Amino acid sequence: MYEVLLVDDHTHLVDSMAIGLPWDELGISAVHKAYSGEEALELLGYHSIDIIVTDIQMNGMNGLELIAAVHERRNVKTVILTGYDEFQYAKEALQQRVSDYLLKPVPNEELKATIRRIVAEIEEEGKRLINQQKIGDLFRESLPKVRESLLLDLIAGKNVSFPALREKIRLYELPYDLAKPVTLLCLRIEEDYPDSDLLQESLMEYALFNITDEILSDSFHVWRCKDPYDYLIILVQPKDGEEGPRANVLAEELARHAQHQIKLYLKTKVSIVMSPPGLIHEQLSVMYQTLLSAYSDLIGYQTESFLSAVQDQRHAAIRPLSELRAAPTFLQLIDGGQWGAFEQKLSRAFHELERQENNANEYGFEIYAALLHAFTYYAHKKGKRFFEVFGRDVEMMLKAEASRSAEPLREWAFDSFNLLKAISDNRSDKLRSSLMDRVYRYVAERLNEATLQTVADHVHLHPVYVSNLFKQESGENFTAYVLRLRMEKAALLLRQTELKVNQVALEIGYQKPQYFIKLFKAHFGTTPQEFRGNG
Repeated sequence: MYEVLLVDDHTHLVDSMAIGLPWDELGISAVHKAYSGEEALELLGYHSIDIIVTDIQMNGMNGLELIAAVHERRNVKTVILTGYDEFQYAKEALQQRVSDYLLKPVPNEELKATIRRIVAEIEEEGKRLINQQKIGDLFRESLPKVRESLLLDLIAGKNVSFPALREKIRLYELPYDLAKPVTLLCLRIEEDYPDSDLLQESLMEYALFNITDEILSDSFHVWRCKDPYDYLIILVQPKDGEEGPRANVLAEELARHAQHQIKLYLKTKVSIVMSPPGLIHEQLSVMYQTLLSAYSDLIGYQTESFLSAVQDQRHAAIRPLSELRAAPTFLQLIDGGQWGAFEQKLSRAFHELERQENNANEYGFEIYAALLHAFTYYAHKKGKRFFEVFGRDVEMMLKAEASRSAEPLREWAFDSFNLLKAISDNRSDKLRSSLMDRVYRYVAERLNEATLQTVADHVHLHPVYVSNLFKQESGENFTAYVLRLRMEKAALLLRQTELKVNQVALEIGYQKPQYFIKLFKAHFGTTPQEFRGNG
């Protein structure tokens, strides 16, 4: 969808064009209005304008000057609206500068057809800019990185739906069958090179991966990444579709051979742990945790170890809930104010809790501790003490009574979530209201110099944010609001003072009396002199 800017110092013509066309049908998502060339340039700095429709004859900066200034900044399609007298001049002077020129008054159907044609031109130019072959080559060059990123997400337990995973496997050209088991290998480099730099370390990792690829790739599909603990993770699946003990034995033999070759050629000691087989979508995160536990619980500081990590019930009985580890975490979501995603993650965590046949209380406490951490962080981030937010519930929360069974824990979790969200919403409403008060006050006190930029500078925010906020909160365009106040003040000064018209113009912020007169007449339907005479 594209954005259009309508420019004319006759405000009623701009407003008429803005409401007279079915912009959505034409592929236009936003219609901006400016009542002078100077204001148009200002708006151009805040919005991604694709098409400008402007009159030629305007006070101050005229349409031709506006187009010249615009083309110095960016490539924007322009349409000239012109009166009969200068039509031939515009046609000759702007043949190569504008997309079209229309004779005023412009019928809506003619303007509609022009906008539709220009949108089609923009889309065609976009297609030409996007060289499909080049994009395809760039994507293929990035495949190793995106494959590594996907594997990191999967071992971390990030929530990826089965259809989404299947599509990514296809798109990333990974030859894996999601219905068949895979095996994870985890390599730990045990040589310490204190004098090595990042390049040397990267070359060593590349060489390690290269040796394992050479040894494994004849019999297995190989997918690899480096995890946050600097372990080298390799996921393998038999190429011939073989499953069961024979595939496991072959994977172990080749992994041991790779360990030997690494020491022989790279003079580097590594330990390797091999996981039990499992399915990528359902078990990969648990398999990865099994490998980490094998290093911490069984291998420790031993070097050159090789372990086939058969997951027995003693070690498998308690494992961290995968949803709590999966990124983004509760803390990350609440820190970013992503309340909808937080609520969805909360539901998934309780769904995982419900699937645990044993140790429900243990897992309940894990959820409770994670939420208590996130809730406490958010309260402190907002400058509030914990008891200020949760009141009488604090004592119960700190005793962990809510974590003793699933249903009270769920009730506490969602009640606490809704309380924090309400506080956030209320705080946001108050901040927006306070900001609008500051904007209104600034415009009232400095009407003669108030522009979107000066107001944005005053409240220390970006002009686009201020513009959107003002429209949402007041239902009125900021520029139209300032124009209305200026005209109302002008009318008051004309009625109640002896100031000349040029003095009234200066008083409300217009340096050129003729421009003020034109705006006044467009607003009230009469000139300032006539308005004062009729009073």
